Amino acid sequence: MLLLFAALLLTGALIRFAAVVRGSRALPRLTPSSSAPAATVSVIVPARNEAETLGPALAALMAQAGPRLEVVVVDDRSEDSTGAVAEALVAGCAHARLVRVEALPEGWLGKNHALWAGARSAPASDYLLFTDADVRFAPGAIAAAVALAEERELAHLAGAPRVVARGPLLAVMITTFAVLFALFTRPWKVADPRSRASVGIGALNLVRRSAYDRAGGHGEIRLRIDDDLALGQLLKAHGGRAEFCYARDAASVEWYPGVFAMIRGLEKNAFAGVGFRLSLVALATAALLGLFVTPWLLAAAPWAAAPERGLFAACAALQVLGAARAASDAGLPRWTGLLFPLGILVFLVILWRSTLVTLLTRGVRWRGTRYPLDELRRAARTPLRP
Repeated sequence: MLLLFAALLLTGALIRFAAVVRGSRALPRLTPSSSAPAATVSVIVPARNEAETLGPALAALMAQAGPRLEVVVVDDRSEDSTGAVAEALVAGCAHARLVRVEALPEGWLGKNHALWAGARSAPASDYLLFTDADVRFAPGAIAAAVALAEERELAHLAGAPRVVARGPLLAVMITTFAVLFALFTRPWKVADPRSRASVGIGALNLVRRSAYDRAGGHGEIRLRIDDDLALGQLLKAHGGRAEFCYARDAASVEWYPGVFAMIRGLEKNAFAGVGFRLSLVALATAALLGLFVTPWLLAAAPWAAAPERGLFAACAALQVLGAARAASDAGLPRWTGLLFPLGILVFLVILWRSTLVTLLTRGVRWRGTRYPLDELRRAARTPLRP
C-alpha cells in the first residue's frame, strides 16, 4: 500500500511539474518599451495611509506620464500624510490628478470603492491600469503592457512583478505563494477562451475601458476582498480576452517587509481565498500536507523500504525543481525552492490564523475599517456572470 501511495504521489507530482513548466514557458515576458503608449491610459493608484511608499511609486509613474498617459491618485480617507504627499507630487506633473474619497459608502470595501472612484474620474481613456501604491514601474513598462494588449486584442492583461524580499525566510514564503498561486489559478490557461481559468494581479491589472464598463466594473465586486482576482474573473465571465504575463523587468514591489508582517497582512486574504468556507480550509490543509510535506517525511522514514523512499525522494526533488522555477520567474533566488515544505507549513499557519481570527471576530478589519463576515461571505459566493 505504501508503494502504491508513493507511485500515485510521484505521478501527480510529475503531472503538476510538467504542466507548470510547459505553461510558464508559453507565457509572455513584458519588456519595457522606449516608445509612447499606443492608446490613452489612466493609471489608477488607490492609497490609504501609505505616505511611506507612495512617493517613490508615484515618482516612477509620473516620469512616464504624458499626453497619452495620466496618473490618477485616489486618497482613500487617509489619516496620515498620504494626501499631502500625493498633492505635492501631483502639483508638479501636468498629467496627474488627485481624487479624494471622504467617506466610504455602505456595502463597499475601501480599496474597491477607491478603484471605482478613480475609474469614474477617467471616462475617456482607452485603458485603465489598476496598481498599488507601493509598486515601482520601470520606464516604458506601461507602454509595453498597452502594446501587448493592443497586439493581442485583450480586454485584460495581468502582470506579475518582481517581488523584493529582505530576508531569506520571507523569500521562501513568497516562493511558496508563487507555487500555490500557479497551481490554483493556472495562469497559462487564462488565454484559452474555453477555460474558466482567470487571474488578476494587484500590482498590474491593465483593463480595456470598454470591457470594464460592459462588465460593470468594481461595482460588481464591491465587497470582494480578492478584488484583483475577482476583476479578472468578472472580465472573463463577460467574454473579454485575457492573458497573464511575467513583468519582473517592468515592475517591482516589496510585498511585505518581513514574515510576521506577511502573516498579519494575509489575515484578511487567506480565509477569503477559500470563500470563507471552513470545509475548504480543512480540505486545503489535508491536501497541502499530503502532497507537499508527506513525501519529505516518508523519504527519510527508516522503516520504509528503499524503493518507496526513492519514490518519495523523487516527489520531493520535483517539488524543489518546480519551486526553484517559480522563484526565478518572480525574481527570487532559486535556492528558496529547497525550503518549499517549510513554506507550506508557514502558509498553513497563515491560513488557520486568518480563519480563526475571522470566525471569532465575525468579520475582517482592513486598514481601520471593519467588514462583517456575513456580507463578505455572501459576496464571495455570488457568481460573477453576465
